Amino acid sequence: MTIRNHLQPILDAFRQRQPMRAKSLIITFFGDVVSQHGKEIWLGSAATALQGLGINDRLVRTSVFRLNKEGWLEVDREGRRSFYRFSNYGSLEYQRAAQRIYSAGNEDWQGRWQLLIPTAVPDHLRDDLRRSLNWLGFRAIAPGTYARPGGDLDSIRGLLDEFDIETGAIVMDAETSSLTTKKALREVVSEHWKLDKLALDYAAFIKLFSPLEQAIARSAVPTPQEAFQARLLLIHEYRRILLRDTPLPEDLLPSRWQGTVARQIVSSLYPSLAGPSEAYVVAELQNLQGKLPKAAGSFYQRFAGDQFSSH
Repeated sequence: MTIRNHLQPILDAFRQRQPMRAKSLIITFFGDVVSQHGKEIWLGSAATALQGLGINDRLVRTSVFRLNKEGWLEVDREGRRSFYRFSNYGSLEYQRAAQRIYSAGNEDWQGRWQLLIPTAVPDHLRDDLRRSLNWLGFRAIAPGTYARPGGDLDSIRGLLDEFDIETGAIVMDAETSSLTTKKALREVVSEHWKLDKLALDYAAFIKLFSPLEQAIARSAVPTPQEAFQARLLLIHEYRRILLRDTPLPEDLLPSRWQGTVARQIVSSLYPSLAGPSEAYVVAELQNLQGKLPKAAGSFYQRFAGDQFSSH
């Protein structure tokens, strides 16, 4: 039994989405795959890999060129061939995403919050700062005030250093007062974290990927290329939702939260696709030295590293 019948609806859903956001998929491709296999890839090889997902050669090349201009990718040229890798900026941005995509789950919440108030941020940095704050779990709960439950100071310190705004933002710790009811707090979180819309997105994700998870659980075996395509779209679609979501403690979430179900599907399905997808990557994709190398050790630490190994 193969997975083709369960993979095809996933491929069709991606190909039919308009507009097709090829740049976003390419960022997922570099973060999930290339970063774990030598960090650099020949452009022609990337185009071949993504063609099966419905992105033609011209669109791949145009998107990669734009990502290079926007600072996400760097390029080395050898004759007429171009080899791309994440820039430092691109790598840092995806690492923030990776901490959430591949984590084992939410940690216990102690009822504390972090507040960040930008006071002197140059206009040209505001959009990038807001996106990076979103990845760290912050949301604007009032004009000029970002908040997140829990969190650590190291991630904020790294963000302030990256944007060179150590004196351009105020960071505070806070806790929920006993005067605030749980109902009121949940309503605020639902509004500012847009949980109703996220629940619909997670439900659509579950509907799309749960048949594939169930088929593999019943011993369906993907080909290397099928596993590669399924793995890439699994992480891409999940990443698209996480871009608008943030890890919230159970106390702040609705009961039977769809995001929890979605995470269970990803953490179950990804390890099942890892081995055969890696076989495709090292056999078919190339960098300047030739075939891409085997995956780095960090690849096998994803989702707590207890569900798949390099053996």
